[in-house]
Amino acid sequence: MYKRSLFFAMKLKSLIALLVFASLSMLSVGSAVLKEDEPSARQKISPDTLLKHIKILASDEFEGRAAGTKGGELAASYIQNYFKFLGLKAFSEDYRQEFWVPKALSLGKKNSLVFQAKGKRRQVSAKLERDFLPLGYSSSGKVSAKEVVFVGYGLSTENYNDYAGLDVKGKVVVMMRQNPDGNNPHSEFYEASSLYRKLTQAREKGALAALIFSGAVDFEEDALIELTRDRLAADAGILALSVTRAVAVALLGKSEEELKTLQARINQTRKPESFVLKKDVAISVDLIREKAKTANVIGYLPANDSLVSDEYIVIGAHYDHLGYGGPGSGSLAPNERKIHYGADDNASGTAGLLELARYYAAQRNKIKRNFVFIAFGAEEMGLLGSAHFVQNPLFPLEKINVMINMDMIGRMKDSALAIGGVGTAAELEEVCKAENNGEFKLKLTQDGYGPSDHSSFYSKGISVLFFFTGNHANYHKPTDTWEKINAQAQAQTLKYISRIIDRIDERLTRLTFTKAVADSLVSSSRSTSAGFRVSLGTIPNYAKEVNGVELDGVREGSLAEKSGLKAGDIIVQFGARTIRNIYDYTEAIRETKPGDSVDIVVMRGSEKVTLRVEFPSKTK
Repeated sequence: MYKRSLFFAMKLKSLIALLVFASLSMLSVGSAVLKEDEPSARQKISPDTLLKHIKILASDEFEGRAAGTKGGELAASYIQNYFKFLGLKAFSEDYRQEFWVPKALSLGKKNSLVFQAKGKRRQVSAKLERDFLPLGYSSSGKVSAKEVVFVGYGLSTENYNDYAGLDVKGKVVVMMRQNPDGNNPHSEFYEASSLYRKLTQAREKGALAALIFSGAVDFEEDALIELTRDRLAADAGILALSVTRAVAVALLGKSEEELKTLQARINQTRKPESFVLKKDVAISVDLIREKAKTANVIGYLPANDSLVSDEYIVIGAHYDHLGYGGPGSGSLAPNERKIHYGADDNASGTAGLLELARYYAAQRNKIKRNFVFIAFGAEEMGLLGSAHFVQNPLFPLEKINVMINMDMIGRMKDSALAIGGVGTAAELEEVCKAENNGEFKLKLTQDGYGPSDHSSFYSKGISVLFFFTGNHANYHKPTDTWEKINAQAQAQTLKYISRIIDRIDERLTRLTFTKAVADSLVSSSRSTSAGFRVSLGTIPNYAKEVNGVELDGVREGSLAEKSGLKAGDIIVQFGARTIRNIYDYTEAIRETKPGDSVDIVVMRGSEKVTLRVEFPSKTK
């Protein structure tokens, strides 16, 4: 059991003790920065102060700042104490807006696998954690069946179908991990080989449960798949177990050598060899999906100009990261159980937030509007903190003039700076260009949507600017460490951002909100669309727990907009696939090809609406 798992397993009493420790430690840790913030330096944006913040936030003590963990709580306390030190006002007594996030996935008491083995009339009970283990994607519940179907690798693609000619409805399917090409990332089967894809394929074909084992051709060790949860604790809508080869042998009535020969033959011929057996099987899965509290940390400086005293400028950055990584965490090195320090993502943005708060606190009497500083929690889980804020605002959202978001602003190279959202207000592009002074090579993009917290605000009709210095090889890996930060360039970036903020605040009229045309900032940086052959242009809400996928919006001029999809629609069907959650939706789009015509069914209020989407034959 790894450190993160140990933390999740701690009793409430131990958790409270950790939080008390966190609060006390923050007073001492924070002083390392706070002592050096002399009044004479307050109006200077300092690379030294930035780097001190980043070193602390990306330290071993903060353990990768995963939401709902000790490290995440330490980070929140650090920010809270710094806001208090600066004299920022609070909307709540402790500067926090708390919300719940998925925390842990553990075994309940009712997990069982009982089946009739070859040549035995009596039932055999497999042993939990030795012979089988529920998969993190599994539903909880009980099923029983009279037939078992071996479906090879459990693949159903255009050129290869393990289910061809089979009826698996009401039956238990048994399949091997991976595909005929093993774990080759260049295989034509690679995308179709994810556990979630295989499980949902089995679900859509009517199977009651899926048992997955490691074929001997690809795996020397017959290890069970570790029980992990994805970032949003996805439930594939089917009971699913990892089983040993010994269980597969007993279920399928073949020796281990026979199964190995069968697998090798499938790999060589590329022809499925599925078969059906009459066999009683009973399965029970009992998974406990726990939640934990995390928080947005929020402070503000009050307005000074009565003409705009009811308006707000929001400055934000997310402070969470991936903790110790591991499968399902979002790590791009998921097999490395190490602290993912997240120095650039997003200790850099958080440090920028704190430094801008310090800068404006020193001249609080000069600002016209209310300046709100928000450190968002749980961004890495799907923008959960910012989504919670816009769904539960502490002041009227319609009074926000602009939202400034900083995410990964610490690794500038060759003076390149990307700014998203310049098309979300008529004035923003001109302001960004005018305040540049030739310092930066700007990449300006119009769209207000993207893979960071500004997207939540733009979906509510708020103008946004998103600052980003570019991706790098250390993104979402343990190697994203503080010594790689370009603090001098980050300080220059923050001075530039402050000039833009000042320019916006000096205006006594509001920015003119505009709907921006989608462009390529997302795909050119931290794209979430890798492996997709088509683009639809929807903006899913990752925070709401609904049966389906609710849309926060659709991109201006996108295929989604042209096809009639709207903000607030809940997608429940995509072609033949039932959509239960964001994972089903992602897999449905990933399976779609250019030239396909797909009927998408949405719930629009209480009405079920079917929309035909015609994907272009060639992507642009």
